[in-house]
Amino acid sequence: MEFSGNKALMGIIALLLVVLAVSVYFYNSTLNNLAAGSCTDIAGAACPHEKIVETQNVIIAVLIIVIGAIVAFIAYQFYWKKPEEKGEAISVDRKKPKKIDVSSLDTDERKVIEIVREGNGSVFQSEIVKRLGYSKVKVSRILDKMEQKGLLEKKRRGMANLVVLK
Repeated sequence: MEFSGNKALMGIIALLLVVLAVSVYFYNSTLNNLAAGSCTDIAGAACPHEKIVETQNVIIAVLIIVIGAIVAFIAYQFYWKKPEEKGEAISVDRKKPKKIDVSSLDTDERKVIEIVREGNGSVFQSEIVKRLGYSKVKVSRILDKMEQKGLLEKKRRGMANLVVLK
C-alpha cells in the first residue's frame, strides 16, 4: 500500500484517531466513576455493575491499543518511511539501426546522428540540446528536417521527446 503520497490526509486521520482514543478513555473513566458511585456495599453482596465494568475495561483497552497501532503505522508512513523513487520505464524498440550515409548530411545533422548513436540509438531531445549547445528551437527544426528525410523518429514521452534512429 502506498500511503506516503498524501501526508496531509494521513495527519488528519492520525489526529482524529488520537481524539477518538482520548474521548473513549474519558468516557470509560466517567462510566467507572458512575458505576462505583451507584454501588452500595450491602453486607458482602457483590455489586451488579462489577462484571460489566470489568468487561467494558477490557474492550476499551483493546480499542485504545488498536487505535494506537493505527496511529503508529501512520506515523511510520509519515515520518520514517523514505519515499520510493519512481523511475519511468521507457520502452524503446531496439532494432538494429540502418546504415546512414552521413556524407549527404550537413554538419549539424551529423552531430545529431553521432549523439543518438552514442545513446545506443535513442536519446532525449533535451540531451541533444545540452550536448550541442543549440537552442531548443534550432534542435527541433534540425530533428524535424531529419524526420522528414526518414533518418530518425521523435516519440512523445510525457513532456519530453525521445529521438530514435530508424
